[in-house]
Amino acid sequence: MSHTPGPWQIEGKYQGDTGSLYLSTMHPMPIFELQPIVGTEAEHIANAQLIAAAPDLLAALKYARRFLRSEDHDVAYIDSTIAKAEGQP
Repeated sequence: MSHTPGPWQIEGKYQGDTGSLYLSTMHPMPIFELQPIVGTEAEHIANAQLIAAAPDLLAALKYARRFLRSEDHDVAYIDSTIAKAEGQP
């Protein structure tokens, strides 16, 4: 399974209890719509920012894993986190 390549950007408006935030890429249609149910506006925006950063975070984690392996560090936690992000058990 692979994800939509980044970068992902946040679009749309969220005001109070209404609105939607969309994650978009270079594709003509949004790849994801967030319609928050509970929490504050600041929490919804922070969640959208974290989701939008996901492709970059995954790439950084894979880079860190290569470096740590070359230094003989235990990377089991990194391996399991990458597997989880990629939909593997």
